[in-house]
Amino acid sequence: MSDAEAAAVAATGVSPEAGASSAVLEVNDVVVDFDTDAGRLTAVNGVSLQLATGETLGLVGESGCGKSTLARAIMQLVPMTQGSVHLEGIDLGSLSSRELRRMRHRIQMVFQDPRGSLDPRMNVAALIGEPLRVHRIGDRTSRAREVAEAMELVGLPARVADRLPSELSGGQQQRVGIARAIVTDPAVLVCDEPVSALDVSIQAQIINVLDELRGELDLAMLFIAHDLSVVRHLSDRVAVMYLGQFVETGTSSQVFSEPRHPYTQGLISSVPRADADSAARLQTARRLVLGELPSLLDPPSGCRYRTRCPYATEQCAAEEPPSEAAGPADDPHSVWCHHWRTIAESAPDSQPFITTEPAPDPQPFATSQAAPGSQPFATSEEQAI
Repeated sequence: MSDAEAAAVAATGVSPEAGASSAVLEVNDVVVDFDTDAGRLTAVNGVSLQLATGETLGLVGESGCGKSTLARAIMQLVPMTQGSVHLEGIDLGSLSSRELRRMRHRIQMVFQDPRGSLDPRMNVAALIGEPLRVHRIGDRTSRAREVAEAMELVGLPARVADRLPSELSGGQQQRVGIARAIVTDPAVLVCDEPVSALDVSIQAQIINVLDELRGELDLAMLFIAHDLSVVRHLSDRVAVMYLGQFVETGTSSQVFSEPRHPYTQGLISSVPRADADSAARLQTARRLVLGELPSLLDPPSGCRYRTRCPYATEQCAAEEPPSEAAGPADDPHSVWCHHWRTIAESAPDSQPFITTEPAPDPQPFATSQAAPGSQPFATSEEQAI
């Protein structure tokens, strides 16, 4: 038994299941249903994933595809209709309320809206130290030390410790949210659109903070975002989600350089880029992503993407596509499409969404070029506070 598993058993009194995976987080065949006035809605339908220590999995897809619901199911914030979530070998769904509460410090979440996730009546030090108090970790002196260390890790100056969230910039508020999430030394960090509510310049700084924390703290991270350039920069692996299901998974390089599913190709083609191929990519995106997103109350039969896919056939309507390896047997690249091989063979060499080496992003994430002696994370707005 690993040290992490031993600590989890000591905290909960629950032993890991025999033969459990060595992955720090393992999600198996999760289904999440909601009962509405219009009928039953399946927001997540049979999703499985694994996360290793120090690894980041990027989760992308249109609004309403089930990304945030999946994150909340992993956190045990919404009930699962089916499936299991194992954290460090322990089945979270099998725990009592008290046992689950004791495990929560090992899996923490960074929310989309930093202002809405912080109690406006508490100062920064109290907000960051609250998880330590709730989980009864350490005494007053050690908690103060942990809070100071967490603030330093996320680039918050000590002078803001006594300030309220309303006295901070948006970027500083999100740093408080991140510090609060890491102060309990979690094994897994779930980031649900953590930069979408921030200005572009602040987004870059927060992404850098998360990237550095992953390396320093050896975190496993599930990163949910709409911005594909951010996902490509931060993620080791990427999962593309559509109407509650995965349609393609693989390494960041595989998914962005050699997308196999028509939906993935359409998403990547729709990313704006100022070059000679921009118009061709836009036409490709329009061809591959037709019409509107269907309702989850009445999803299409067979392949859920078939109503928008230009390659759909009768087989797509009759059969749900299985997961198929898009490379060698040991290759992590998988695709859920009946016709992905035919699509790959028929694609012209000049297909704008396929590149041997993706063009480098503009440098919104680089901090190494900061002026000597300057604080790489500080903005003029933050310096004024």
